[in-house]
Amino acid sequence: MRVSRATPSNRGLVAAGAVAGAAAAWVKASSEPRLQRIGERLFPPSQAQKSMLGADITGRPERMPPAVLIRRLGRIVTGSAIDDERSTRAMPYIHYAFGVGAGIAYFSVAQRRPIVTAALGVPAGAALWLVTHGSTVPAAGLQGTPRSMPRSWYVWEFGSHLVFGVALELGRRIAVDLATQTS
Repeated sequence: MRVSRATPSNRGLVAAGAVAGAAAAWVKASSEPRLQRIGERLFPPSQAQKSMLGADITGRPERMPPAVLIRRLGRIVTGSAIDDERSTRAMPYIHYAFGVGAGIAYFSVAQRRPIVTAALGVPAGAALWLVTHGSTVPAAGLQGTPRSMPRSWYVWEFGSHLVFGVALELGRRIAVDLATQTS
């Protein structure tokens, strides 16, 4: 694996990580419906499984973790309920904010520990899934536990995190190449 010595400045690192994280979040979100169709063809879930929190992004977006989180926070902050339509419309803000934060963190770690960029970012995507949907998100009650989720869920939820890791690493490589060209 070739690692370039040229790296963006700290400000450039943050900006590049933010842009790559937002782009990777878009790629991830765009891949989920297709991956869900594939997963449900391979491992057809029951209607009860599809009604679980976090199990059906295309049919029940109001039951996805960001929408559930928005409704809970809305109740805490405003004292009143946020309806399903508004919480579903607000979901992309959570996804993109998380993508931006993950991008900045990934770029920062990759600059100091290039090993995290191995295998085109696939392990980084898997690690991100593990610390979110594999542990923290179910612990917060925002989705079912990984053991309780339908097998089709793994195809699209875990798979889209692998896609995110690859997109993020490709963005990092583009940023490094651009930094190399301008230095």
